[in-house]
Amino acid sequence: METIRISVITVCYNAEKVMEDTVRSVLSQDYDNLEYIIVDGASSDGTLSIIRKYENDKRINWVSEPDKGIYDAMNKGIAMAEGDYIQFLNAGDVFIDVHVVRRMAVFLRQNATDIAYGHILYRYPDDSVRQRSYTQFCASKFYYLLGDCINHQAIFAKRECLEKGFDISYKICADREWMLRMKKAGYKFQASNLVICEYSLSEESISIKNRVLSDQEVCRCIKTHLAGGYWLFAFVNWLRRGKWSAKVLHILYKIIYIR
Repeated sequence: METIRISVITVCYNAEKVMEDTVRSVLSQDYDNLEYIIVDGASSDGTLSIIRKYENDKRINWVSEPDKGIYDAMNKGIAMAEGDYIQFLNAGDVFIDVHVVRRMAVFLRQNATDIAYGHILYRYPDDSVRQRSYTQFCASKFYYLLGDCINHQAIFAKRECLEKGFDISYKICADREWMLRMKKAGYKFQASNLVICEYSLSEESISIKNRVLSDQEVCRCIKTHLAGGYWLFAFVNWLRRGKWSAKVLHILYKIIYIR
């Protein structure tokens, strides 16, 4: 099983408050054939001092330099990665336990797939935790036409799927664009039914703070990769703007995807 090499990439910038939890969650994994890549955007707080505490671990490779945004940093991590599969665990995210990578390696060995994904746990601002489930349906084009996508933290992808990297002309939705690009290219997506990590939902999220830009980029993704179904996407998007229809959609979303 451990012939499968897994690369976990963390990108960060001024993440002193949350960085150590993320690093510890990766280095505590009970899977030996793992490399951990940290791409720091030239932090000015105490982030680098935390990274340096662990830099003697042979699994760690890190760099700190200015970048052009999160997806540029993620692309740098991809270029550094040597694993058969790559997973992104951003600063503040944590694996749910020490067995996550091992369980996923077993799944990858048993299933001939290019891109595997699991569930994640949402930690809400009130500190409550709920599971966000991703089924096989979430790999369908129809799912993206409904305006949603898989959190990139839930994904383990073959390195070859990421060789061209993320399109950094997208500031918020480059991961979504990449998923649609992979769908169009015919790569196989497979749901694993494993819980991967905990992800903090925050009002400070870039997609929430920049809702207009996020909506524009999602529309661009659909027009670029799923133009024939744009009418459905536009209709669902219109429903999301209605006072009562938005509430109904939100209730349905919680029933189907939130545990």
